[in-house]
Amino acid sequence: MAWCPKCKNEYRAGITHCPDCDVDLVEELLQEQKEGIEAPEDYEFPEDFDPGAILEGPGEKPVYVKAYKSPEERYGDMRSSAWTFLAVGGIGFVVMVLALMGILTFPFHDFALIVMLLLFVTFVVIGIVSFQNAKKLKALASAEHALIDEITNWYHTEGMEAEAITSLDASLPEEIFYLRKYEAVCDVIRAHFPDIREDLLNKLASDFCEEA
Repeated sequence: MAWCPKCKNEYRAGITHCPDCDVDLVEELLQEQKEGIEAPEDYEFPEDFDPGAILEGPGEKPVYVKAYKSPEERYGDMRSSAWTFLAVGGIGFVVMVLALMGILTFPFHDFALIVMLLLFVTFVVIGIVSFQNAKKLKALASAEHALIDEITNWYHTEGMEAEAITSLDASLPEEIFYLRKYEAVCDVIRAHFPDIREDLLNKLASDFCEEA
């Protein structure tokens, strides 16, 4: 084995030059060079060491809350997905039927064609169900807008005067003050409207905190 006298890296037999330091290797390091190499100390983990606790972190896992979308946006997404499933399923169904009738030729056995036919039928069913769900979302749009108006009016008349909000220290740095106000607004709204969805709560709290 050979050593680099500068970086003290060890190289396998046959290598005579250190490419990093651009110096020739030596067969053995001098004593003062060896003393500069710090060997890692052995570490013994305590008996109660739990690697899972490190990976999970302290406390409860954070809860993911999806971004708020208006009823119209959710309706549009659902309707778009429904059309996609219905179109793909319908076209695939027709093609598989033609293949089973021998009009179209594919390098598959009849069993494979039947399986794909059932798959496309499933797509059609998903599309129909998605259309029904889209209609329900459209019907619920007016109710959600009415709830938003109710919460907004309540906050501007009563909620913003809650002690949890008015007692905040305005001398705090802007970022810290905003975060504490946001948490306080969420708590106040949640206490008065306990059934509110988290995505809608976060959206309204953010809007109220950004008001002048």
